[in-house]
Amino acid sequence: MRTFLLILLIIPISMSTPTATTYNSGDNFLQTENEFLISTLYDSARLKDEGLSFDAFKKGMIAYLNLINRKQIKNTRVLSILDFNQPSTAKRFYIIDIATGKLLLKTYVSHGVNSGLLYAERFSNTVNSRQSSAGVYKTSETYQGKYGLSLKLDGLETNINHNARKRAVVLHPAKYVSEDFIANNGYAGRSFGCPAVSYKDHKAVINHIKGGSAFYIHSSVERFHHKAFAVLPENSFELLAKYTNISPQKEALETKLY
Repeated sequence: MRTFLLILLIIPISMSTPTATTYNSGDNFLQTENEFLISTLYDSARLKDEGLSFDAFKKGMIAYLNLINRKQIKNTRVLSILDFNQPSTAKRFYIIDIATGKLLLKTYVSHGVNSGLLYAERFSNTVNSRQSSAGVYKTSETYQGKYGLSLKLDGLETNINHNARKRAVVLHPAKYVSEDFIANNGYAGRSFGCPAVSYKDHKAVINHIKGGSAFYIHSSVERFHHKAFAVLPENSFELLAKYTNISPQKEALETKLY
């Protein structure tokens, strides 16, 4: 009787244990492994504790990996995510060191005056709309503007943010992005569409992300998302192995597959 019960206990465990044959193909296993590695990086940086959703981080990482794969960014060390699902009273601008799995900086950031008051709820790619544009960008050159040290941004999604240059959407400091302004008004001040940050943090922000890094503005507001930035590239495992410190050895993966 004891032997029979032992067999019953062993069978379901062995049937539910994943093996190389559990997956239809190596591609399915790689997809699972890549998502696991992204989740590991998210946990390593303790981003959940810092208020950044995994959905925002995953989409930012997918954009980051595609930008590297297409050789569109030079500063591959950092990823910026602006989580516009959060209110402007939250520190919703995250700069993540992908190489070490650390959060470098978290700070306040404005959205456009016509995008909403406390939350960014409307987005536009139109000149003079005074709304924010969501989506994938890369950072470009720095310059001294009327607000001081500033950083130009290139929007990389057609019909979503590709007019960033034409609209003069740049990262710059502003007096209306500060703890005092928020305490007095109940929201951060708003821009004409620029992601403005505080004078306290603007130099640190710019120095971390300048030189062609991935810059992603996240929102759950319904919008078309370009396929080029919507799915992981086929060589994601190799990219994660090269640019992060959380990837297992490639030989270990091949052992699992074969």
